[in-house]
Amino acid sequence: MTNEERAGILLADAGLPADPSAMSMASDYLTRSRRGRRFGLIGGVVIGACLPAAADQAGLALPLIPAGYLLGVLLSELLTPLPARGAVRSAELRPRRRTDLLPRWGRAAYWLVLIPVLAAPLMTLTPRAPGLTHIATAVYTCGARAFPGWPRTLLVLAAVLGAAALAIAEITLAALNRRARPGDDAGLARLDDVIRRMSARSVAAGATAVGLTMLAMISQELDQVGHETVCPPRPSALEPAYPWAASLAPWTNWATVIFLIAALFVAVAFQWRNTIPRGDLA
Repeated sequence: MTNEERAGILLADAGLPADPSAMSMASDYLTRSRRGRRFGLIGGVVIGACLPAAADQAGLALPLIPAGYLLGVLLSELLTPLPARGAVRSAELRPRRRTDLLPRWGRAAYWLVLIPVLAAPLMTLTPRAPGLTHIATAVYTCGARAFPGWPRTLLVLAAVLGAAALAIAEITLAALNRRARPGDDAGLARLDDVIRRMSARSVAAGATAVGLTMLAMISQELDQVGHETVCPPRPSALEPAYPWAASLAPWTNWATVIFLIAALFVAVAFQWRNTIPRGDLA
């Protein structure tokens, strides 16, 4: 499907005629969205390929690639606003609120998943259980997996990416809320409102999906930590290095998969699909 055909669908969903001005405005937005996804994919591959290799954690590429992709999409919404066309601008008599662009639950969703991500580095403060990784005496020999400690760099990375997604989402929503509307054409004003709501939904979905992918990465690390053990001072079974993490180990592996599937669902259902809304703008 060509960009003009997509623009025509967008205008049809908005109940607007496909006149040249409206087609140009809709086509510009769809072009920017496609460009954001393209550069986001490049950024995601770079992040997913370089950072895990530097940390010797190749498995982390799975959550980092989509996280980098989604951050690129968010940045495209923030850094490429609709161009000014020199038209007369208008303001509504009622102050514009963010809930006009995005329902409260949409904003609460990405805050809900990003707050635990921001708090992830606090897990490194958890003390390790007393014990050694190797004990050898005349009557007792024990060997446990050597454990270097919490992956502080990766947890901080998750928090940094989560903070970036949260900051971009909040700044972009504020910019969308402040942006003036075209005042010389009622049709263009309606189309501007439609595109503004599309951008707000795309930003909220992207930030939520970034949070979910970071939670997947944290769960993956938590699963690894939960399987680490230490040798007890006297002969007995190996003891977990972090008992609370070990108690979560039966669930963390599944949590990684669930978070990634949820991130994919959010991205497909509310962001990529949102490029061409259907049925809810008539």
